[in-house]
Amino acid sequence: MTKRLVHVMAFLMLTSMGVNAQKFSFGVFVDPQLTWFNSDTKRYDPNGPVAGFNIGFSGEKYFAQRYALSSGLSLNTLGGNIRFMQDTFTLKTNDGEYTVTPQTNVKFRAQYLTLPVSLKFRSTQIGYTSFYANVGFKGSIRLKGFAWYSPQNVDREVANDHFAWGFVSYFIGLGMEYSLGGESALQCGLSFSDGLTGMLDTSNGKITSQSLTLRLGIIF
Repeated sequence: MTKRLVHVMAFLMLTSMGVNAQKFSFGVFVDPQLTWFNSDTKRYDPNGPVAGFNIGFSGEKYFAQRYALSSGLSLNTLGGNIRFMQDTFTLKTNDGEYTVTPQTNVKFRAQYLTLPVSLKFRSTQIGYTSFYANVGFKGSIRLKGFAWYSPQNVDREVANDHFAWGFVSYFIGLGMEYSLGGESALQCGLSFSDGLTGMLDTSNGKITSQSLTLRLGIIF
């Protein structure tokens, strides 16, 4: 699936080089989201999501009437709960080291700086409303990470060492835009993201981040 997305995006980007751009739009957004972990091994059991926000700005360059290249920059709060199933785990924070015993849960949350790149497909406008879909990739760079482990009273202690300095994910989204006149519009949508590389650094296996995000924004 990932290879197909790359091929489609590359084809449309190359095709767009010969098309005069029609417009550029700029937007801001505050996106509530749920994020959780996914593991490729039974050693770790994803044990529920955490709530957070993805806050930033976006830019869209239309190369045809209804097709655009989209990017932006955001401050993204990601995380989840992990139950360590089989082995003990050493949780390292700025305040000390703690032994996590099997069958207990650790909550992780981190702030990342996220840069998405996607293709956007927009329908013709019906009344004041148009619909869109977008698909793309995003890279995230770690700013600061935290951990919670209640059996040893670990409460939001800085635990940067357990988070990858950066990771890559893909995303798919659907939504609608309500025109406010001219190029301005309110934007509402839903997107799903899945990590291609690991977010949480553990000794065995790969733990990636997944999220479900509600887009709430305004386009200028």
